[in-house]
Amino acid sequence: MTFGFSHKPLVALAGSAITSFYRKIEVYGAENVPDEGPIIFACTHTNMAIDPAILSNTIPHRHMLHYWVKDSLFANPAMKAMLTNAGNIPVDRKNKNNQLLFRGTFEALAQDECIGVFPEGTSHTEPHLIPLKDGTSWTALEYLVYLKGDSESGGPRKGKPAIIVPVGIAYCDKTKYRSRLAVTYGPPLSMDAYRDQFLSSQEGANKLAVKRLTADMFLELHKMTVNAPDWDTAFAAQMARQLLWKYEDDLALADYVDVGQTLVDLFATKGNEKIDQLKSLLVTYRDLLFSSRLSNYDLTDLPLPKSLDPSRPTPLPGRLRTLAILIKDTIICLFQFPLFIAPFIFNLPVYAIGTWGASLAEDEIESQAQNKIFLGLFLSFLTFPIAFFIFFWLFWSVPFGFVFAAGAVWILSRYHAALIDANYSALKKLIAAWRVLVGVWLGPGVEMSLNQFVDSAASFAPNPPAVAGLPPGTPKEKWTKPKHLPSRVLVRHVLRTRVQAARELAAVLLELEEQDVRLKSSYWLAERYGGEVLNVDHSDKVPEYERHWPQGGRGAREVVAFLRGRGARFGSARDEHWAAALSGDESDGKNGKAE
Repeated sequence: MTFGFSHKPLVALAGSAITSFYRKIEVYGAENVPDEGPIIFACTHTNMAIDPAILSNTIPHRHMLHYWVKDSLFANPAMKAMLTNAGNIPVDRKNKNNQLLFRGTFEALAQDECIGVFPEGTSHTEPHLIPLKDGTSWTALEYLVYLKGDSESGGPRKGKPAIIVPVGIAYCDKTKYRSRLAVTYGPPLSMDAYRDQFLSSQEGANKLAVKRLTADMFLELHKMTVNAPDWDTAFAAQMARQLLWKYEDDLALADYVDVGQTLVDLFATKGNEKIDQLKSLLVTYRDLLFSSRLSNYDLTDLPLPKSLDPSRPTPLPGRLRTLAILIKDTIICLFQFPLFIAPFIFNLPVYAIGTWGASLAEDEIESQAQNKIFLGLFLSFLTFPIAFFIFFWLFWSVPFGFVFAAGAVWILSRYHAALIDANYSALKKLIAAWRVLVGVWLGPGVEMSLNQFVDSAASFAPNPPAVAGLPPGTPKEKWTKPKHLPSRVLVRHVLRTRVQAARELAAVLLELEEQDVRLKSSYWLAERYGGEVLNVDHSDKVPEYERHWPQGGRGAREVVAFLRGRGARFGSARDEHWAAALSGDESDGKNGKAE
C-alpha cells in the first residue's frame, strides 16, 4: 500500500475545516506515539467524519494513516482510483478468513505504515463509549500469524509486530461552533502480552486473547474520555461544571477529562439523598436552558448573588439591570461589528448553509457538526473563487494583479479567523440579554408553570428510544422530541433555578467536604489522586461496562480540593461562605445554615 498525491491535500483541507469550526484543539500524550510504525491507532468515534479528520491532523510525527473502507465502494473504477490514491484500504466484512480479510492491512503494516481504526464500529451519541468490536484486536494479533508465514509464503516474512495506540477525543461540545476539544494518545499496547495465548494450539485460546486485548483497549479509551452511566448523570455533571467555572476557558483542556469524570462519578454516587436532589435540580436547570435556547455561559453578565444563603428569597435581576446589560451588549456589538462586517458578509453564505445542514440532522447529534463543517467547506469552494475573481477584476490593471487578488482573499480569511470569536460571543450575549429582558419585563403573567414544564418536557437526550423508555428499534416517529419554547415563558424560571442550583451545588460540596464522605470514583482516578481501589463489583449496581473493573472511592475532602485546585469557584474558604460553621459569639445571625 502506498499513499497517492491526494492524501496530504485532503488531510490539509480537512484540517482547515475543523480548525475553522473548533477554536481550540489540544493534543496530549504525544510521547506515547513511536516515531516509526507499524502502528494501529484505535480512536473513539462520536462525531462521524470529523473524528478521522481530527485524528489525521493531530497525529504526532506526521504519521499518515490508512483507513478501512467497505470494499463495495471500490466497485466503481473511478471511486476505486480515488479511494486507493488517498490510501484507503478495502475491507470485505463478509469474509470469514481473517488472513484474507485483513490482507491489505497486513501489507501496509509490513511496510511500517499506520492504520486508523474506530473500534466502536459506528459513530454514536451516547453518554459513554459503546462496546468495542473485536476487529482491531483480530487485526493486530492475526498480523503475528502473517509475519510467521508458512510454507506457501516461503516462511517468516520481514517486519515487526504492530502496536495499538488508543486515542481518545474529548469534545467539550461536539456540535457547538467555536467549541474546544482535547485529543489524548494513550500508552501503546504491545502484542507481547497476548502473543503466546493467541498462537496457542489450545482450542478457543485465540478468541480469549482477542477479548483480553479488546477489554484492555476499552479501559484505556475510558481513561481518556468522560463517561456517564446515563444522560441525567451526564447532564448534571455538565451543568455543575458550567456553574463552577464561570467561563469556558477557565477550565484548562488538560484538566477537562479528569474534572468531567470526577463530576460524573460524584453524581453517580448512590445512597446520598442530597446528591440525588442536587442532580435532579441541575437536570431541570439544563432542561430550562435547552428549551429557552439559552446557555449558562450566556448569563455570566448576571452575576450570582454574593450571598447564596438558602434562607433568603431567590433574587431576580431588576428591570433596570437587564436593560443596562442589553444596552451594554448592544454598544459592544455596535463598536465591534463594523470592523467585522467585511469578513461577515464574505462568510455569510457559509454560516447559512452550515445552519441549514445542521437542521437536516436534528435527531442525529453525531451528524450535525459534520454537516455544518463539510457543507460549509463545499460552499467555500464557490465563495473563495468568486471573491478571487472580484478582487482580480479590481486589480486587473495592476501588474501581478492575480497575486494581489489571492493575497486579498487570504487576508480576508485570516481577518475573519482573528475576529470571529469576540464577535460571535458578543452576538450570543446580545441575543441572551434581549431574551432575559423580555422575560423579566413581561413579569410573572406570561410564565409557564414550572411544574407544568417539568411534567411535560422530558430531558432531551440524543437517543430517542432511550429517552422515551421504549425498547430498542422503536420507530423514531413514536418519540416526541422536547421542543424549544418561547424564552419569555421560561426566563424567570431559568434565573431562579440558576441561583438555586448554584446554592445547592456549593452547599452539597461544602457539606461533603466537612463530613469527608466517600464518593464513587473511577478506579484510575482513585489511583491517580490518592483514593481507594476496591474489589470488582459484578452486580447490577454498576454499569455493565464497569463490572470487570475494580471499583474506586475518593474522599470528598480530596475531591473538593481537587476541583478548587483546577479553578472551581464555590467559596475559597469556609469562613467566606454562607454555610460557614460559626460559633455563637462570632455569628451575627445573618448567616444561613444548610438544611
